[in-house]
Amino acid sequence: MITSRQANYAMIFLLVTVMSLSIFGLVMLYSTTAYMYGEQKLKQQTLWILLGMVAAILVHRVDYRKIGSYSHIILIGISIPLFYLGTIHILSKFGIPNSTLANLPFIGKGAIKGAYRWLSIGNRTIQPSEFAKLAIIIYLAKYFGSNPRYVESFKYGLLKPICIVGTVIVGILIGGSLSITVITCAVVMGMFFVAGIRLRYFVILIIFLVMAFIGIVMNSPVRASRITSFLNPEKYKRTTGYQLYSSQLALGSGQWYGLGFNKSRMKEYYLPEAHTDFIMAIVGEELGFAAMMSVILLYLAFIASAFMIGANAVDKEGMLLGFGIGCSIGFHALINIGVVSGFFPTTGVTAPLISYGGSSMLMTWISIGVLWNIARTIELHPKRVDPKPKNSNNADLKLNKSARLIFGK
Repeated sequence: MITSRQANYAMIFLLVTVMSLSIFGLVMLYSTTAYMYGEQKLKQQTLWILLGMVAAILVHRVDYRKIGSYSHIILIGISIPLFYLGTIHILSKFGIPNSTLANLPFIGKGAIKGAYRWLSIGNRTIQPSEFAKLAIIIYLAKYFGSNPRYVESFKYGLLKPICIVGTVIVGILIGGSLSITVITCAVVMGMFFVAGIRLRYFVILIIFLVMAFIGIVMNSPVRASRITSFLNPEKYKRTTGYQLYSSQLALGSGQWYGLGFNKSRMKEYYLPEAHTDFIMAIVGEELGFAAMMSVILLYLAFIASAFMIGANAVDKEGMLLGFGIGCSIGFHALINIGVVSGFFPTTGVTAPLISYGGSSMLMTWISIGVLWNIARTIELHPKRVDPKPKNSNNADLKLNKSARLIFGK
């Protein structure tokens, strides 16, 4: 157990990392969009960051255990817009025209990038699936944190929580967002592992998810074509591999130190929507490999800070929350950088705190507020206060055994 002073240092380190990524993101966003949008995107992103900061401050004042006590309500609340959008997305596949669906409430102009993943509120759009990840993390942290004995049981340690969070994940999937679905599943698997479920249950879960992923990809011509173009982007550079091929050209032309700030050629003529999913390609082109590595180190610092805060939380719920949030941000960063470099197939995943996007930015800052809350609780209650249900000794050992593999405890 670390002292409250050390917890404060961990949180300060986290905030410095977050502010560094946010400021760098604003600078690169301006460089990427100024030629077309002027200062419009910069102002919008700044507004989202400010709103996110306010949300983080508010969240950090509410005990995360109190938030966890409402985790069921939060899951139900986020499931409603997910299934609403998912239903509309399914209807669009049955030939109902976009012009008709666009007249439904909160749909705005209709499909965006061929999918109904965004709710339109006024002149803004919100992507509920971004917030669903955090809702699931909060639920699982509360579930296993309050009931550590459940990890030994197939019914309560695997089946019950999987059915509950799986319903929310299905809501994400039917909305057409396979990338967010994969990240959410990866976070869920990580939390199950750290919670300490039996290894055979964990293996069953992995096999099921891998088979489901293969089945979904093979039954979707669009997704299957992304796999094909990913394996040979140069061959498909004029069709499905165009974006990936252009991204690799941008990274390659940047070499070690880049072409210079605001001197990207790909953002103006070749790489579509470079300010969202492929902004890291522009970072590599303008500032080179050195800048890319610096960003990767900042992300690693963020993850390490989140894990440190979680590992030394006053209870297992806080530990699982910190781990889940660190995994969520880490997987987002990993997949985004992997996509722009050609390590993963092309998919719509943003670079946390750098890419343009209100939902992603707001969700990330709320997550930071939760981490801040955990660190604040360490300061107020420096002694661990885990629940001690009857016959829970074995379960506690099981939980701690898995946690030690991650946190070194």
